[in-house]
Amino acid sequence: MNVFRFESPAWFALLAPLLVIGIVDYYRRRRIQTSILFSTTQDIEKIPQSFAGVFKKYLPLLFYLGSVLLITALGRPQAGVRESRVVGNGISIVMCVDRSGSMAAEDFKIDGVPVDRLKAVKKVFREFVSGSKDFKGRTDDLIALVTFGGYVDSCCPLTLDHNSLLELLEKVKTPVPLYDRNGNVIRTQVLDEESGTAIGDALATAVDMLKESTNKTKIVVLLSDGMQTAGVLSPEDGIKIAKTYGVKVYTIGVGTNGLVPFPTYLPSGQTHMTMQRLEFDAATLQTIAQATGGRYFYADDVASLTEVYEEIDQLERSKFDAGAYANYRDVYIWFAVWGICVLGAYAFLINTRFRSFP
Repeated sequence: MNVFRFESPAWFALLAPLLVIGIVDYYRRRRIQTSILFSTTQDIEKIPQSFAGVFKKYLPLLFYLGSVLLITALGRPQAGVRESRVVGNGISIVMCVDRSGSMAAEDFKIDGVPVDRLKAVKKVFREFVSGSKDFKGRTDDLIALVTFGGYVDSCCPLTLDHNSLLELLEKVKTPVPLYDRNGNVIRTQVLDEESGTAIGDALATAVDMLKESTNKTKIVVLLSDGMQTAGVLSPEDGIKIAKTYGVKVYTIGVGTNGLVPFPTYLPSGQTHMTMQRLEFDAATLQTIAQATGGRYFYADDVASLTEVYEEIDQLERSKFDAGAYANYRDVYIWFAVWGICVLGAYAFLINTRFRSFP
């Protein structure tokens, strides 16, 4: 819906003195009488009045019109489009995604092409949020993003701006080694920390994002492929915090337990695939889900991961009012330009063609 408003309407108070000046000027002009002595006016009355004579009578209106336009410009008129969200159904969701080193394992496939676990998760995440043939999309949900490895990163707070959310999701990467000129790995301590899995810390951070939400339904979707190997808080601590604030946690275990293709990053920048054994801790994820009233899911390929998100997509929804908003742009410049043009025309005419002499 197109809308129009004035950002500084107080300037319209100047219309009052302008009106007073106009009234006084009108009566002053009516009292002024110009007379020329003639023996008879019979023939003069037959002379038709010229356009210039008629126009001069209404010439002062240009002054008042220009003044009104400038005052309107001072009021800072703005035009925009208002978009309203009626009271809808939605929940508050924090997507808690594991970005530890093991998420680089390439035991998933998209369209027959091997991809790492994180890339597969991103694909289904995007479809879950924005919609696809398998998902309706979560346009009315407040969604946040937390990622975790050895430490936790609050990537995006609860938001309805899902485009920005997905842009931030694309920037999430698994840790890779950095080499110096001699081919030696640098910052090994940081690499080791980033490769860990701090499930307890991640869960606590996700709950902290949700505790201020006014939505009745608050959910954490925690996705991980490993076990707790880092962090300050234990999964049990995270469970206590989630139960304190009434947050359900749906956990998803991803990946294959055992030998999986895993990339080795070479100093030359190339990647060499080797088979590595990765352990999977389903018990911890099951405990978190059961203790908080959620559910545990397991996905070892894109199809099963999609089915998991489809089931979560059927979660209970609670009502919330997302309100209305509008994007405005200033249009005062047009009123200012026309006001100056009209006043300029008035000043030019009264000093040239319609100049009056005493």
